[in-house]
Amino acid sequence: MRIKLMAGAALALVMASPAFANTSHVTQNNSSQTAIVDQASGKRGSSHIDQAGTGNSATVEQSDTAVSSFGAPARNSSDIDQDGTSHLANVEQFNTGAGAATVNTSAINQTGSDADAYVFQSGTGNSSGITQGASGAELASVLQTGSNNNAVIDQTGTDGAVYVDQGYSSGNSQGSSADVDQTGTDGLIFVDQSGNSHLAIVTQGGVNNELDLDQSGDNNIANSSQSGMDSLVQISQIGTALGSSVFVQQTGNSTGFFSFQNGSGNVIGQGGPFVQSSSGSTVGLDQVGTGNLINGSQSGSGNLLTVNQQNLGQLATVNQSGTGNKMDVRQSAAANQANLTQSGSNNELFLVQAGSINFSTVLQSGSGNDLFIDQFGGDNEVSVNQSGTNGLIDINQNTSGAYAEVNQSGGAGNQAFISQGSTDAIAIITQVGANNYASINQ
Repeated sequence: MRIKLMAGAALALVMASPAFANTSHVTQNNSSQTAIVDQASGKRGSSHIDQAGTGNSATVEQSDTAVSSFGAPARNSSDIDQDGTSHLANVEQFNTGAGAATVNTSAINQTGSDADAYVFQSGTGNSSGITQGASGAELASVLQTGSNNNAVIDQTGTDGAVYVDQGYSSGNSQGSSADVDQTGTDGLIFVDQSGNSHLAIVTQGGVNNELDLDQSGDNNIANSSQSGMDSLVQISQIGTALGSSVFVQQTGNSTGFFSFQNGSGNVIGQGGPFVQSSSGSTVGLDQVGTGNLINGSQSGSGNLLTVNQQNLGQLATVNQSGTGNKMDVRQSAAANQANLTQSGSNNELFLVQAGSINFSTVLQSGSGNDLFIDQFGGDNEVSVNQSGTNGLIDINQNTSGAYAEVNQSGGAGNQAFISQGSTDAIAIITQVGANNYASINQ
């Protein structure tokens, strides 16, 4: 085992003969110090570094094989504690073993601003924990390759950045999890998980934060909670088998949420969040695959919400309240169902259902509302309740036995159009107020 200690211009080099369990402990109390621990080709390496001061640097490199010469599981561990400002911690752990018994463990704790922490782990059963608590400008980076990896990061401050890559740039990984908690202003979180059965839990609190979460593979789950102003959440899940899910809760002003899912069994919300409560918010949801489900609601003013679902078993329940809202929902093919509620003024709602067994229930309240619904194929049915003045409802159905019911109340100058190009169709329009217009074409 080699231990290199450099303090200022001084350099101490300690050599130890190989042992079954290598252990190193370094303590430095001053500024501009450097600690380097090299436990390469060792068995069950253990390193602990304590540094206090300003501008210190700690580097740990450990490598191991599957099983030591006396049969014990390979297990590297690194613990770095840095107290002060402008610190750097760098940990590299390599493990060529297989199975849950081959474990790399890294723990980094940094108190003070301008701290950077880098962790690279390869092997199976890797675990990385980074805690950074200061007023600003921290960086935490975790790169993991292999399976059953775990990354936990807790960061507070301003201009903080968190990077987690499990699968290390789109490699094939299995069963990894990332848990990130970031609090502050101008924060950035980037999580990339490639492979199958991944879990990402991300919490952001503060102002002007951004989250970018990418999952590729099957059976992945993403759960995001964001609170604050001027924040953004972007989630992408791409896979072909069951298990993709997104749960989002976002509070604040001028926030945005975008999600893309590709595969089967996609879920956004599922009886919990997505909830976005703010003004000037934007939500974009896109699902492609089998068994898609979207729930949620959006409150505030100037909101725009777009939902796109394609192919087999889609269900969208969307609630939007506020002023100047616009909603665009499109469903295509097989068992589509949409239950939409929009409240406020100057609202527009566009719903297109193309496929079989379509069902829509729309409740829209306010003034100056416009609503367009097109249903093609299958057992189409729509029921609309709209209140306001000078509102417009336009419904097009093209299925035998189609049913459309429209209720307009609360003002004058409303217009309702129902066009049913089929047989055995039923159309009902009820209007309350003056100077209204109703048209039914069967």
